[in-house]
Amino acid sequence: MVRIAGFGVPALFLAIFGLHAAAPIQSASFDCAKASHPLEKTICASSKLSKLDGEVAALYRARLALIFDKEGFRGQQRDWQQILRTRCTRTCDAKAVEADYVQQRDSLRAPLPESYEASYKTADVGTLTITHVDARQFDFSFTRDLEGETLCKLPANDSEPGAIATLASPAKASWTSGACKVDFLLARDKTGHVSRIDTLASPGCKHYCKANHGVSDVFLPANTWVAGNQ
Repeated sequence: MVRIAGFGVPALFLAIFGLHAAAPIQSASFDCAKASHPLEKTICASSKLSKLDGEVAALYRARLALIFDKEGFRGQQRDWQQILRTRCTRTCDAKAVEADYVQQRDSLRAPLPESYEASYKTADVGTLTITHVDARQFDFSFTRDLEGETLCKLPANDSEPGAIATLASPAKASWTSGACKVDFLLARDKTGHVSRIDTLASPGCKHYCKANHGVSDVFLPANTWVAGNQ
């Protein structure tokens, strides 16, 4: 991932990551009076690009507020921004910049599933996939596989309704269906990034698995998101 410099970071780079106060959606997310990089100047010279910059910044902040793997998501956005800046080292092609912004705007509007994995000394791998519905709910699915064999699957099949968990607090969410209840314990750092998810399943969840396998486990982020312009 591209590292954020400690000092001298151009205004656009900071604004994209929510470090500046948000400008109205109709304008750029940074102060055009202070534009110095060719990318910034190109955006400020176009009302269309300025609006797109504001839209992308607003969408990024909204998505960042929901997502659990904030570190991975920030990294994706940093990479996207760095690629834009590198392509505009001396001059910028406004049409190319517009295409990059439209692609990023559309990707930020689309669902972004998060993946978490549990795999330790055993050969089986548990995968927890999360897609946020809103600030309090997320859709999830769980599978446990061993060399191509499915040991656990929740929901059990495509005809079963999706599993929607509800957050009771930033540190805990739950889902219940009949005799099955799954609690999600979320370990967060001071930025809100979820570095670990523990699932605790009741005995009534056993029918989602074969033999002695279960839904309870410890999951770590396994997202490999890349910038849309890579």
